Amino acid sequence: MKKRINYIIREVPPEHADFSYYFDNDGLTAAGGDYCNNLFIVNYTRHSRGFNEEEYQNIVEQAEAILDGFHDVNDKWTNGYNSYASYKEVLEYNNVLYSPRKCHLLKEWAEHADTSDTETIAEYLTITTGKKWAVDEAYGYCQGDYVEMVYCEDHYKDGVQHYGEIWLGAGTEFYVIDLDENGEEVDTYGGYIVADSQAWKDEDYKRLVCEWAGIPEDETRLERIDSYRTVTQYTYRAV
Repeated sequence: MKKRINYIIREVPPEHADFSYYFDNDGLTAAGGDYCNNLFIVNYTRHSRGFNEEEYQNIVEQAEAILDGFHDVNDKWTNGYNSYASYKEVLEYNNVLYSPRKCHLLKEWAEHADTSDTETIAEYLTITTGKKWAVDEAYGYCQGDYVEMVYCEDHYKDGVQHYGEIWLGAGTEFYVIDLDENGEEVDTYGGYIVADSQAWKDEDYKRLVCEWAGIPEDETRLERIDSYRTVTQYTYRAV
């Protein structure tokens, strides 16, 4: 016997979808804890900002200061200024806790560092935090719609591609609707956003949203937009 449908998952029209709350509120907290310290979305286009852009630029500036300081110490060392403590001073001046191993790794890092490159910043964060950082990338719907994500692998074990896609609007939002015993719609709640890389078939969308909403798949109907039309109406005035 087929179970009665108690829920509807309904796709939100793209012009009404709102992905901003995913980043503005607690959308990342469950996965990343203090996400401001664990995920940065770097946007290279002029018309759009990145996610946690200010925090990321602070890290870049710190890395640049250490890079410049290490180069300066190395030049003095080459000319007979032999003081390993100077490297420690550079770190402490830039609010990086010193350890011999960290200093050694940063010296090696400084030999090839390019702070405009996200891979360089990920390597820098790996050294300074003691946790593994990596870089991923995502594309949007328009040509040139591209971002890179610098993220801590300890917090995002499955990668962060979908965060970049959602940031670029490459996803689908759904409402979940509760039905009463007569099949009438009674309660609607939304905010279920699925990135393009998270689902390929309708069944994947349904499975994910049901899992997130905590509702049984066999009592749920998925409604996706099949077509749309725009109607223009005219009104007339009598002369």
